[in-house]
Parts: sequence; C-alpha cells; structure tokens
Amino acid sequence: MTDVIGSPRREFAARLRRVDPLPYFFILPIALLLAAVSFYPTLYAIWLGMTDATLLRLARAKFIGIDNVLRAFADPVFLNGLWRTLRWDIVVVGAEVAIALPIALFLNRNFFGRGFVRAAIVVPYIIPPAVTALVFVYIVDGNFGILNEILLRLGLINHYVPWLSEPTSSFFVTAGAMIWAGTPLMVIIILAALQTIPSEIYEAALVDGASSWQQFRFITWPHLLPTITFLILLRMIWMSNHIDIIYIVTRGGPGFANYTEAVYSFMLTSQFQIGYASAVAVILAIVLMAASAFYVRHLARSVLS
Repeated sequence: MTDVIGSPRREFAARLRRVDPLPYFFILPIALLLAAVSFYPTLYAIWLGMTDATLLRLARAKFIGIDNVLRAFADPVFLNGLWRTLRWDIVVVGAEVAIALPIALFLNRNFFGRGFVRAAIVVPYIIPPAVTALVFVYIVDGNFGILNEILLRLGLINHYVPWLSEPTSSFFVTAGAMIWAGTPLMVIIILAALQTIPSEIYEAALVDGASSWQQFRFITWPHLLPTITFLILLRMIWMSNHIDIIYIVTRGGPGFANYTEAVYSFMLTSQFQIGYASAVAVILAIVLMAASAFYVRHLARSVLS
C-alpha cells in the first residue's frame, strides 16, 4: 500500500526536480509588471464600482454592492449610450474596412512611386488624435470653417452651417475624423495579409482563365477574411473605449447626442463620481467581453474552420 501511494509522490518529486526555474525567473518581471498595470487596476475598478466613492471622499467610500449597476440600468443616458456606442462602432469600423480594402489592393500592385505612397498612407495614423480632432473642428467651424466656404461657393448651401450644433452632423464629423485617422492601420494590416498570399495561386488562376473578379472572389477574399474579421473585432473594442476625438470635437454634445459609454464614464469622472463612473466602465467591459466571446466563437466556426 505504501509503495502504491509513494510511487506517485516520488514521480511528482522527480518532475519538480526536472523543472528548470530559469525561464520562470526571466518572465517574472514582466508577469509582475502585467499584474501591476492590468490586474490590479481592473480589480480596483470593480471595487470602486461597488462603492459610492467620489474624488472628494475617496478614502471614506462606502460599500453599496450593486446599487451603481441598478442605477446604470435605470439611467437613460447610460441606456442610450449603449446604442450610441454600437452606432459609433458600426459606422467607423465599417467605413474603415470599406475604404481600406481597395486602398490595400491598390498598394499591393506594382506602380511607380509605390514605396512613397505606402509611407505617406501612414501619416494620418501617426498624427496625434488631439491634433486630428482640432483640425476637423476648424474645418467645420460654423463661423470660418473651410467646409462652409467651399459649399457656399459651390452653391450647395446659402449660409454657414453650425455642423457641430446638430446631433446628426456632429456625429458624422466626429466619425469622419476617426475614419481619417484609423483607416491607415487597416490598410497596413490588410496589405500585410495580401503579401502572404502565394503568387503561384494567381498564376495558376490566370492559366485557368480566371478574371480579376474571380481571382478576388475565390483567392484574395478567402485569404483576407480571417484577418479582416479579427481586425474588425479589435477595432470595435478600441472604438468602444475611444474618448479623445469625441470629447475634443463635440464634448459629447450637443446635449448627450454623442455620449458613448466611454465618454459618459469620463464625464462622470470629471464630475467626481468615481464609483458610478467605475461601474459604467466595468459594465462596458463585461458587455465587450461577452460580445467578443460570441464573435470569436462564430469566427472559429465559420471562418477558420
């Protein structure tokens, strides 16, 4: 009986002796850094979301459980913010894909000056978002914006329009700024995916008499689809948490017209409502995690299978 019990113990001890601690020693600093910059803030945000904390009495915050969650689902600004966040994601990410795909296909071809064009396409992405937002604010300014001047000279309008004072036009101005800034990233990643498609496949298709459209439909698109679908997921997560361009262009207005959940959480923080702002941010994170899990599961079944 002792031999039967002792054998697994001796085998486990032998395995422990064979474990080399050096690799774990090397990854320990990054593991600690990850815990410090990711896990701890996440847990602290969850804790704050269950308190009535404000910046004026953060140390004396009281535990209130899920009261902030119940408050959020009774808050019309929060509930409407879910739709506004989804609208922001669909319009911006959809437009970025629609614009980036033909640009990437063009940049994948051989033409004079291709290297310069490829480098120039990155410029909007490397410009700080705050600068991009301010440029668009000046372009559509209701008093001296160049957009109003151009449309006025073309006869399309008969007076200067305050684009940022209307909910619909302010949304599309903000979305346009983000599309202009974010499309280069889409182009770069799609172009990189195009570079991985073997040229022999296209040569065989030409021999078989395939047209350009058939090559795109049966060769290019199936190869790009996994990259594009995963890229859409990453960009939608990023867009859902995006604040700077929306805030600088519209301050979330007019009214609450451009209050996404991330912007709402930021505005609550600026009003010192740390507990409720944390709860809003945590709810948004949970929604994104659930949607991402469903999306990845669908991706694995329909695209990668």
